[in-house]
Amino acid sequence: MSVVSDAVGSADAAGEATRAGDADGPVLEAEGLRKYFSQSDGIVDRILGAGGTVKAVDGVDLDLHAGETLAVVGESGCGKSTLGQTLLNLHEPTGGTVRYRGEDITGLTGRDMRPYRANLQMIFQDPLASLNPRQTVGDILAAPMKVHGIGDSDEDRRDRVRDLLERVGLEARHIDRYPAQFSGGQQQRVGIARALAVEPDVIVADEPVSALDVSVQAQILQLLQDLQAEFDLSLLFITHDLSVVRHVADRVAVMYLGEIVETAPTDELFETQHHPYSEALLSAVPRIDPAARGGRIVLEGNVPSPIDPPEGCRFHTRCHRVIPPDDWTGDQPAFRRAFTFRNRVESGDVDPGAARRRLKAEGEPTDDAAVADHVLDTSLPGSVEDLPPDAREAVETAAALVVDGDDDAAADRLGEALPSPCVDRVPRTVEPAPGRTAACHRTDPEAPAEPMTDG
Repeated sequence: MSVVSDAVGSADAAGEATRAGDADGPVLEAEGLRKYFSQSDGIVDRILGAGGTVKAVDGVDLDLHAGETLAVVGESGCGKSTLGQTLLNLHEPTGGTVRYRGEDITGLTGRDMRPYRANLQMIFQDPLASLNPRQTVGDILAAPMKVHGIGDSDEDRRDRVRDLLERVGLEARHIDRYPAQFSGGQQQRVGIARALAVEPDVIVADEPVSALDVSVQAQILQLLQDLQAEFDLSLLFITHDLSVVRHVADRVAVMYLGEIVETAPTDELFETQHHPYSEALLSAVPRIDPAARGGRIVLEGNVPSPIDPPEGCRFHTRCHRVIPPDDWTGDQPAFRRAFTFRNRVESGDVDPGAARRRLKAEGEPTDDAAVADHVLDTSLPGSVEDLPPDAREAVETAAALVVDGDDDAAADRLGEALPSPCVDRVPRTVEPAPGRTAACHRTDPEAPAEPMTDG
């Protein structure tokens, strides 16, 4: 038996008892997990209500099973990294519950969390920033062993470190080198070795290859897979790169603006998607086979602020399948175009002053009617003539109100003319198929919407 494999025999008794618990349930699970960050910098900010609260993680339900790789995917800024760190109590949760093998570890810190630290480890995105530049690799890897009582002596721990270095593809003679003396890929291997030093049960890998060259990425991903099989690890793999997910993950959780909007086995998710955001993400994945390539779905607008997320479905401001009202007489693409204009007006993205300056520079009329027409031409995709009469009248009236400087009245007019259940109601999380979840009105049999597959 190697010194690394033997290390668990020296771990403290509390950690061993914890790891042996509830073998049939999830290894790590979250229920209604929330993490908010206050943006108020001082007393004055708090008194005036300035800054707001960033809802980085907002009501996440998640479970990770033994030996499984669960990928958490989504755009940058959606809360993936905060989720991973909150699961490990590196951030204190604002609300909800985290359980490790059935035991509630929500918000544990310091001494209370120590028995679990050996079982719950993390690999950080930036390997150099997460390694102490003043310590040698030997000191960095030996430190967690010493904290958790692994090894009989300093020399024994150095032997274990040498074995770890070889396990992750480095050389034992590198033990006295400093982090800056390694390449980026080698630094990440050191980060992996540090996570393995106490032979954990769960590893949260936060974008572990995003800062590396493509060739090095493949080596690190293969290393993680090999080590997972060898040590029977459960791996939470956080990434925004879907091109690697299919090769490393058993299941995928899709995250948007602090919420999990869909979960599915990896192969099934790549085959069919039950949430429009998942559909848009998968449409951007490169495919070698031309026959397998579909149309790229380009999302309109920017990701809303997590300080003030949209009401209802948080994705509705960018959704390409937003649901029309029951009395809509046009087609769904026409509603989506008009609804995009509504979102732009409500978010203040329509600038009539810029439109007037543009017309003046081009030698065109700059009266209010001309500016309103220009606003519609540039802010509403396609032609207003394709809209039903009531909708066309509403968007034309709203454009005139924006030019008059009455943005609130324009937003109200559009809200009345272009309602949607996606704005009015928060979607339930349902199971559209065995082993899958989705939070979308189009997948909910109780919601008044056509199935998403109907287009």
